[in-house]
Amino acid sequence: MLLMNTKLRYIGISHKSASVSCRERFCLTDAEKEILVHELQQRFEDLKGLFLLFTCNRAEVYFESNTTASEAVLKTFLEFKLGQSSKLEEGRFELSNSTERTTAHLLRVSAGLESSVLGDAEIIHQIRMAWHTSLKNGMQGSLLERAVQTVFRTHKRIHNETAYRDGTTSTAYKAMKMIKTTFPGEAAREKRILFVGAGDIVQQLFAYNAKFDFRNVWVTNRSADKAADLAQQHSVHTFPWESLESNKLETFDVIITAVSGRRGLIREGIAPDRETLLIDLAVPGNIDPSLGRHPRVQWYDLDAISRQLE
Repeated sequence: MLLMNTKLRYIGISHKSASVSCRERFCLTDAEKEILVHELQQRFEDLKGLFLLFTCNRAEVYFESNTTASEAVLKTFLEFKLGQSSKLEEGRFELSNSTERTTAHLLRVSAGLESSVLGDAEIIHQIRMAWHTSLKNGMQGSLLERAVQTVFRTHKRIHNETAYRDGTTSTAYKAMKMIKTTFPGEAAREKRILFVGAGDIVQQLFAYNAKFDFRNVWVTNRSADKAADLAQQHSVHTFPWESLESNKLETFDVIITAVSGRRGLIREGIAPDRETLLIDLAVPGNIDPSLGRHPRVQWYDLDAISRQLE
C-alpha cells in the first residue's frame, strides 16, 4: 500500500524555455544515464520510481518519492552534468512536487501537446524506450507505473477515437520539404543528399522519401553495418564514416544530421561556391553554425526548423 506522502514529481527543461545551445548542455549519453540513475539511487534512498526522458527538445526526470523533493534532484542533476548548481541554472527548469501536476504534464508531453511540432507522434516511441529502461533498472515504482500505463491507454484512445493527429508533420518531414523549397522543380530529385546517422530521425527521413522520391541519397553512420542495412532497405548509397569525420563533403548539395553526442562533427569541407543546404536535427548540434555564413550556404538547426513549422 502506498504511504500517504508518496508523490510523483519531476524536473524538466524544454524547447519552450531554452534554446538548442542551452538544452544541449543537459544532454546525456546512454552511459551517463546509467551513472545518473545509480547516483540518484545512492543519494536518495526513498526513490521508488525513476524515469528519464531525454529527447532533442527536452530533458526531464520523473521520480516517485516520500520526502525527496524536486529541488534536491535538480541540484544533484546539475552537479552531475555541469559540476555545480546555481540559481541561474535552476531557474531554467520547471519543477513539480505534485502528483496531479506531474501526471498532467506527462500526459501532455506524451500527446505531443508540449512538442515543438504540435501532435508529434514520435514522442510516444521515445517514452516507451525510456520506460523500458526504468523497468530494466527495477525503478518503475507504483505511482509512476500507473501514470505511464495511463499514458499508453490515452495514446491508444487518441489514435483510435480522434482525428487529432491528422495532418501532423514533423521536423524530419519539414527537413525533406525544405530540400524541395531550396531546389525547386525536378532539380531537387537529382541533388546529392547525405543523411548522417541511423536512429529514429534518419529512419523517418527515409520513410518520408517515399513521398518526395529523391533519387540520389547517401547514408553514413558510426556503425558501418547499420548504414549498410539502411542502404539496402532503401536502395541508397553508403558514405564512409571516416570521410565524414575528415569533412570530405564537397560533393553533397544537402546534408541532414541527427547523431547524438557529436558536437561540431562537421566544421568544414562543404562547397561554398554553390547552393548548399545544411540541416542539423541533433542536440548537441553536429554542424558548426559558422558554415551558414557562406553566401550560398543555408544552415538550419532544430529551433529554426521548429519555428518554420509553427
